[in-house]
Amino acid sequence: MSMKLYLLRHANAEPGYPDATRLLTSRGRHQARELGRFFRDKPRFAPALLWCSPLVRAQETVTCFVEGWGATIAEQSVEERLEPEMDPEPLLEKLQSIRQDVLIVGHNPNLQILASLLLSHERHRTRVRFKTCSLMCLEWHPLPNYGQFGPCELCWMLDPRW
Repeated sequence: MSMKLYLLRHANAEPGYPDATRLLTSRGRHQARELGRFFRDKPRFAPALLWCSPLVRAQETVTCFVEGWGATIAEQSVEERLEPEMDPEPLLEKLQSIRQDVLIVGHNPNLQILASLLLSHERHRTRVRFKTCSLMCLEWHPLPNYGQFGPCELCWMLDPRW
């Protein structure tokens, strides 16, 4: 069985400053809970690890998502590389040593860059749009490929416009 990576962009947040302390809107909290509820009876969705941005709106998204899902994630950590303007590329090296499913909660533009790196091995080759509360599932399948494509395959993506 191969590892799954779930990339989740934070839910809809209030505008404001400072950026790091922006809260989710009531719509955003509802979106995150509903997305979690969607996975409540799906046993194949079982991330064992959670990496989350330290920003408030990402942390709140995790709280609401897990509340809707009704399960727990055994190992949770704050990952500063998931902040909006940080370079997510060092996360690839960290992922190489993991064998468990991971839920990664962050922001644009770095989630889009991370998805592109995972799918194409280039920062901007794969164009993926993460709307707020969008969730992408990737399957880790590293193959010797001389840098022609990334270590993951796209399984599915859920868009909040459902």
